[in-house]
Amino acid sequence: MKLSRWLSADPAYRERLGHYTLRDTWAALFYYLGILAAYYAMGRVLVMTGRYYGVPVSLALMLIPVLLCRGRLASIGLSPRNLRPALVASGLIGGGFLLAYTIIPGIVRGARLLPLKTIAYNVFYYFVVIGLSEEISFRGFIQPRLYPLLKREWLVVLVGGALFVGMHYPFQMAARNMTFGEYWPLFIGNAPMQFIWHLAFTWLYRRYGNLYGSAVLHGCVDMCAGIFA
Repeated sequence: MKLSRWLSADPAYRERLGHYTLRDTWAALFYYLGILAAYYAMGRVLVMTGRYYGVPVSLALMLIPVLLCRGRLASIGLSPRNLRPALVASGLIGGGFLLAYTIIPGIVRGARLLPLKTIAYNVFYYFVVIGLSEEISFRGFIQPRLYPLLKREWLVVLVGGALFVGMHYPFQMAARNMTFGEYWPLFIGNAPMQFIWHLAFTWLYRRYGNLYGSAVLHGCVDMCAGIFA
């Protein structure tokens, strides 16, 4: 199979890009700023009270674009289009990464497996609360709606990647009780790999026209922290 075919975008995805307006762009940017504020507040609450509200906050943020786009959920990537090949591709890539990066090394070094109940919860947390939530919020709602402003899809992917990486800054900075400058070196250290994964998530969404594949891969990547103690 030609490489160009693997890199090509699903026609339905391209068609959706042409339907967005600058009004959609400003709505997406406003929503993005709301995410940054919510994540920062969540980090501060964690520092001050020791309580982590990631589950309700992430699910609430995910519901906003779902409610805004009710009746046209395909506009945020919630479409059955190409569902099977998307799940197969993401399962192979994500499962292979999880096996090579976490499971096999964990077995080799004799790491202690987390209780099955904890692993089951982590599956829900990393695949739904983190993976599906961030894919709907970002890949489904924010990133494609940058198109009317930027006009070039490659620019949308690059700027979208910067926004996606930056989205992780406020919570991590606040949760570590650091200033912007203090957290910057840690941020720079993590940013390249986050950007690479952004490209992989975006490729799956563009290639198949639905978010389920990117959500599965996203969940597999994050699940690396949810198997061994």
